[in-house]
Order: sequence, then structure tokens, then C-alpha cells
Amino acid sequence: MKKEMEPSGIEQAWDTEADPFEALPGRFEVGRREFLRLSALALGGISVASKAMAAGESGMPALEATRQACPRSQTPARNIFAVRLQDLFTFGWEMRLTLTCLQGIVNRRQPQLYLIHDRYDELWLDWMRKRGDVDTVEWLSMTQVFDRFLPQISCMFVTDPSIPASVNVATMLAGVYGGLVTTPNTFQQFNLSAGSGTGPLKNGLDLQKMHWKKDLEAYRWAFHTLDSHLSRQAIAILDPSEIAFRDYLVEFNLPTFWISGTQDVAKNPAAAPEEEKDFAREIMMQWPPNIPCMGWPSGGYKESGIGEDPGIRLASECAKFEVCTAFDGYSPTVGNLSVHSGTNATLSQSIPPVKLQPDKVYCAFIRSDGDGMNFVRHYYRELFDDPRHGEVPLGWQLGTMVSDLMPDVADYYYKHARPGDCFVNALTGAGYIWEEWYAKGYPVEQRQKILRNYQQLSAQYRQRIDASVMSTGNEMPPDLLNLFATEKGIRGIFANYVRSQETTQHNLVSEVDGVPVFRDAMGLASWLSGDMDFTAYSQQETVRHVIAEIKQWTPASRPAFLFVGVNNWLREMGMLTEIVNGLGPEYAAVRPDQLVGLYKAR
Repeated sequence: MKKEMEPSGIEQAWDTEADPFEALPGRFEVGRREFLRLSALALGGISVASKAMAAGESGMPALEATRQACPRSQTPARNIFAVRLQDLFTFGWEMRLTLTCLQGIVNRRQPQLYLIHDRYDELWLDWMRKRGDVDTVEWLSMTQVFDRFLPQISCMFVTDPSIPASVNVATMLAGVYGGLVTTPNTFQQFNLSAGSGTGPLKNGLDLQKMHWKKDLEAYRWAFHTLDSHLSRQAIAILDPSEIAFRDYLVEFNLPTFWISGTQDVAKNPAAAPEEEKDFAREIMMQWPPNIPCMGWPSGGYKESGIGEDPGIRLASECAKFEVCTAFDGYSPTVGNLSVHSGTNATLSQSIPPVKLQPDKVYCAFIRSDGDGMNFVRHYYRELFDDPRHGEVPLGWQLGTMVSDLMPDVADYYYKHARPGDCFVNALTGAGYIWEEWYAKGYPVEQRQKILRNYQQLSAQYRQRIDASVMSTGNEMPPDLLNLFATEKGIRGIFANYVRSQETTQHNLVSEVDGVPVFRDAMGLASWLSGDMDFTAYSQQETVRHVIAEIKQWTPASRPAFLFVGVNNWLREMGMLTEIVNGLGPEYAAVRPDQLVGLYKAR
């Protein structure tokens, strides 16, 4: 099964009478992580532009047969200008902020500016050259970047250091008015208007002149002032200190806010956690259902923000599915989506045949967290390039939005996949959701329609990565499990991020309308107190614990079928080989899609 992804311009996925971007000022005329913390403590398709959706019964929109969920850039220029940001030291954070927001403006017409935030960005730029997306790369200094691209800019927006929210507000203003984002430390370097504080915003604005006392004041002002100019196709929850993702935010005018956690108040007097949460709910309920919520609700290593669990639950209640594009405590923030989202790829996979042996215990290992674009860009590349990759069959969770946001990156994995690699739809469907909470903020009748539309969207995007099996995140009631298991194209479900309290040896495998459901047999006991197995000792101890737990949870009957979740303790691919060898010849490792076939053939 092959799906060709074609980039399109800026499109809306909600009912409108006119293109909301047509007359925007400043636009060019072109059409789980909570388990990371616990681990430390406890041990690719088609892109079709959507038209306006017609309103259905009960006021909810009817989903079209095809829809583009995430905004996509134009095809990248054949010549790319690249800048290495690692060389920035003095006012490094401020200049990265300015350059990244500038990148979003520059790349609207055609992606041509690429920023190197870390070595992975350089690896992916090299892959774009090998793929043929780019012919030449011209390296620029900081001065050369500004000399080349500042003539496109006529104003600037200066952040207020006492109000962290001003960074997100300035980012939205830059997107709408095509201005530069600067700080009090850097604005004097640019001969640009910062406005008068009372004049038109197209002339810029020094946000210090707004005299805000709370972050919430800044967000309320921004959403009231810019409301009609902000995209309804996606939304973002982003820590103001995070930078790399802002090119995409600016390019597509994505509404962006942050929800402080109670722990933030001591460091940030402008924070008001409960009020910010209420405001976030208000905004997300105003925006359409079944759209991506990008960024990430936790900052640093779980140090700030509302946090993963409350954040994902809130987004799910408001019918927004999470697509992690920011630092989640392990993989860094995704940059250059204003370039990657303009690429194309054909993503397909085949299932090698395997013969059932009645005396075997079949194990399917699935690597978690690929629902996040940050993991796909960063840590998956490290594991795929490991020399021992391919020694053991492995399922790789993959978020379907990669087909919109990073087709070229997904293409690398599909082209470099070993016969034992299987790409599994994560987590659950179109994006990361808390299944039982999804769309609970809506009346019952509307919720059912939203869920049906979410299923349809998920099926469309699952085809784009050519996946026939899906991972789910949390334990859910039977009727909801039945809803997801019977989605079009699903051959098998691999349930739960880790073993749930409801899992027993008797329900490790069940069926829903003929679709096998394999529950994760691996619990938290497999993790050590070390920080995700950076040392040989912690890796050896984890291998020993995983072997013991698999054996403990192996059913007595044969053949037996086990789903073993592989989470963030997997630092090196050789650990899987040691686990399989330690299990002995009675156990056979197979791909997740092969496990489905073997179970059905029993």
C-alpha cells in the first residue's frame, strides 16, 4: 500500500465563508512522557487540501473524505541558506529567538532558510540533499542572514522580560504582521520600527509599554486583538523559553499559549496557574475539535508548566490531539518544520511471512514515544543508526502527523528499515490522546459525532504511514476500546503504555469483533533508579529485570503471545538482543503485525 504525499498551501479545516488568510497583514501573496519521570524514579502518504466543512446535525462539522490536519509549507527551494546557531553565545537565546521567528516569515513564500540548532538538524539537511529535495546548501554567517532577509521586515516586537508570556505574544504578532521578534537586549541592533505604543500594530510594538502584571493579561489581550487573524487549523501550548518550533508557529499564525504549574509561581510572579488553565480551556473550546495541539504542556525536565497528565487530559477534553514538538524532558524541541513540512514521501511497508510453531512463546517488542515529532527527529535517528539495529524485530510507534510535518524524516526510516522493523500507529489514532477523556467537554450528542470524525481522520492518516496495527495509551472501558479497535484498516491493537492494573495473565490477549487486542505485559518494575540507563551497569540490570518480568507474565499455554512495551530504558539496540538471548529458545521475537497473523493462525 503506497500513499503519495503532496504539499499544499495554507488551508483551513473548519467551516468558513472565506479564506481567513487571504487578507492577513504581513503575509506574502501565496496560496507520555510522565513515564520518563517514573523511569528515573522507579528504576509517512497523501496530503490533500481541505475545503470548508459543511455543518452537520447538532451544529458539528461533517468531516470530509480527505483532510489535511497540519499546515504544510510550499516545496523547498533548490538552494537552501543554512546557519549554525551553535556558534551563538552572547545573547544566544535572544538571537536564536529572533532568527527562528524570522525563518518562519522568510519560508512562507518558499522554504529557503534552514537553522542548525543541533547535530540532528545537520543530519536531516544532509538527508534532504541525498533525497534530492535540495541541490545546494549555502552557509551564512549571522550578519549575512540579516543582510539577506531583513529587507523583508518593516517592524519589530520587543518582548518584556518580566512577562514570559510576551514571548508567545510577540511570536503571534510576528506571524500576523510579519515583524521581527527582539528583546530589550537586542532591539537596538535593528533599524526597525517598534511603534509608539498607541499606533497601528503593523508599525510594531514594545510589549514593555503594555505594563502587564500577569501572563494571563498578555494572553487575553493577544487573543482578543488577533483572534480573526489566528489559524483555526492547529493550536500550540509552548513554554516561552522554547525556541526551535517558532518558525512553524510564525509561518502559519498558530495560536500559542502556556499554562503555568503551581511550581512556577515562585520563579515567575506573573504566573497564575488556575486562571491560565481556565483560559486555556476557554480558548481550546472556541477552536474547532479534532485539530492538533502542538508544543508540549511540560517544560524542562518536568520542571515547569501544567505537566503532561493534566495537560493531555485538558487537551483531550477539548477534543484536541497532542503532537509533541517541544522538549518533553528527553528529546529536544523540533525545528525547521517550515522546511520539512514542504517535502514529500511515499511510505510503505510489507509484512515478511512467518510460520506458526505451536510450542513457542511469541514476543512483539514495541518502542514507545514515536507519537512525538521530537522523538522521531532525535532519538529514533540515534537508535536507527545503531550498528546493532535489526538484530531483533521491533515495532516503532510513529505519530501519523509525521506525514504532514516531516515526510522526509519519515522517509529515512522507511528506506532504512530492516526486515524486522514495523511502524505502529501511535497513540491513539491521529495523535496522543487520553481516550476516555476525549471530547468530554462537549455535550453527549456532539461528543459522539466528534469521536466518529476523529476515527475517520485517524483512518485516513494511518493509511498515510501504511500501518495496520495501533498502540493505545491508557486503559479504557470496553465500549471505547471497541470503538477504536473497529476503525477502518485496524488488524490489531497493542494496548497501554505500560501494564495496567486491570491486566492479568488471562486477558493479555482478547478480541474485539475479531480484532486481537494485546495488552502490554511490561510494568514499571523493569526500570531502575538510574536516569534512563546511561551506564553499562544500569543497562545490564534493566535487561535482567525485563527478562524476569517477561517470564513471570508468560502464560502457561502454548503457543503464547506477548506484547512487551519497550520504553525509554532502551538506550542501545544491543539491549534487545541480550533480552532475547536471555529468554532462551522457547521464545521467538516477531514484528507486531506478524504477532497478529500468528495469533489468528493459531
